[in-house]
Amino acid sequence: MKFSKFLIPTMVNNPSDCDNNSQRLMLRTGMIKKVSNGLYFYLPSFMRVMEKVTRVINEEMQNIGCNHVKFPILVSKDLLDMSGRWNAFGKEMFKLQDRNDKLYAISPTNEEYACLLAQNFVTSYKDLPFAIYQIQQKHRDEIRPRGGVMRAREFIMKDAYSFHDSDENLSDFYNKVKNAYMTIFKRLGLNVVAVNADSGAMGGEQSQEFMSICETGDADIAICEDCGFVANLETVPCLKPLQQPFTLQYLKPEKIHTPNIKTIDELLNFLKIDIKNFVKSMIFKADNSYVMALVRGDREVNDVKLAKYLKVKNIELASEEEIKKNFNTEIGFIGPLLQNIKIYADYEVENMQYFVVGANEKDFHLKNVSCRDFKAEFIDLRCAEQGDCCPVCGKPLKLVKGNELGHVFKLGKHYTEKLNITFVNKDGKNQTMTMGCYGIGVERTISAIIEQFADEKGIAWPVSSAPFVVNLITVDIKNQEQKQASEEIYNKLLNAGIDVLWDDREERVGFKFKDSELIGFPLNIIIGKNILNNQVEFQPRLAEKQIIDVKDILYNVREFLNKN
Repeated sequence: MKFSKFLIPTMVNNPSDCDNNSQRLMLRTGMIKKVSNGLYFYLPSFMRVMEKVTRVINEEMQNIGCNHVKFPILVSKDLLDMSGRWNAFGKEMFKLQDRNDKLYAISPTNEEYACLLAQNFVTSYKDLPFAIYQIQQKHRDEIRPRGGVMRAREFIMKDAYSFHDSDENLSDFYNKVKNAYMTIFKRLGLNVVAVNADSGAMGGEQSQEFMSICETGDADIAICEDCGFVANLETVPCLKPLQQPFTLQYLKPEKIHTPNIKTIDELLNFLKIDIKNFVKSMIFKADNSYVMALVRGDREVNDVKLAKYLKVKNIELASEEEIKKNFNTEIGFIGPLLQNIKIYADYEVENMQYFVVGANEKDFHLKNVSCRDFKAEFIDLRCAEQGDCCPVCGKPLKLVKGNELGHVFKLGKHYTEKLNITFVNKDGKNQTMTMGCYGIGVERTISAIIEQFADEKGIAWPVSSAPFVVNLITVDIKNQEQKQASEEIYNKLLNAGIDVLWDDREERVGFKFKDSELIGFPLNIIIGKNILNNQVEFQPRLAEKQIIDVKDILYNVREFLNKN
């Protein structure tokens, strides 16, 4: 491809309103163009990277016996009702109605269709395992799209599904997929860790996420450097502290006037108390009921733990209007001395002697409150923090940021029982299949590559995913010797199957070099004045420049590719 004909609109200056480095560099290097919040044009260089990433995914999925298929993008409400997922995804799932008034969703994942395919083609234990995958566009009505294509409203996902005659065979295949995922990410040059995760709306008993470690990641990961424990922060259990006896004389709660207090810091300064002597009270809507959650003032409620404990599908903070209407109080002044609501408190609260809470009345709080003044159920409710004890070995945990690139689930019979997906076993009896599902976000993977391979100049693409491996730069395209030699080298590389872009633009050479560094081609071959001596500059993106003979170009390029 010639640069002059290739749509790659680079930018000199950094764009505004970027959440992370990959979004900034994708825009600057002309890979994407924003349409609206969470929606993007994918431009040619992005499409070339996507083709390379999906090729690696295809090869590794087929290496473990997965068959490539494609499902319809629309799935009926009837089918989603059978699996219980019409409402499970909440507002993130796009829904629509056809001309016959039939309701559909734009499928966020395809467990239901995978089950139907298995039902059609698996009759006997001899047909198992049955493993299929697709690479398909997905849509989610993200409440806060961010990070460019990292969390968008439209994206490409590789989703795979496997069916088995036993949980043991499911476990074997689950491990094969995990190994395949690690191979995929290794081939793409990524530093990725597998972490224990929450299954969420997908269901099932076990799941793991594949996280790229990144300072701008949107997920928190807990790591124990002593025993190797790794988990998404949502799933890390916090050990119950040793219960301390109540040693102080009992005091009745006392109402305090706290006017014009809008933040916890303002309250602490006003009352001259430590944050560890304050209890946060938050009201959540769990499916169709309201509950209150209590944590120490310096802690955060882990709503994933709460939802799992309550066995509810949807959980979110109650709105200001809901709190006023149902409890006649206001956000900022909520407290546990409230009637007609079930209260769940973190273990740490149980050990607190006296503390401050909201008085359920505007501009008032209560002090001298203890757990004897209200009825609560004490559970593990808070988010783990840096330095908390590892749940395996007890040593301090370290928290790092990461981005989820893939997720694998042992679904078991979560869907196959609901949809009655059976086979005839060795004894001639009908038996329900057991199932796994496995996803990779393609754009997320590309973003992670950029995050991990960026430097102060731009992107430094690994060979496996670069839009072009070789950038052939003609210093002066108006110079006939340079132009002719460039064209001969360009055709020679193309005929050898080398992925090459020829920068044939009538631009200053400094401008071409800046673009090359920004875009991040693994290798530059520069045709300038040295061509009169049949020599060119051989410049890897991350290594020293060499002067080589024209006749040795193909050999040197192949040597470079073999080493990278």
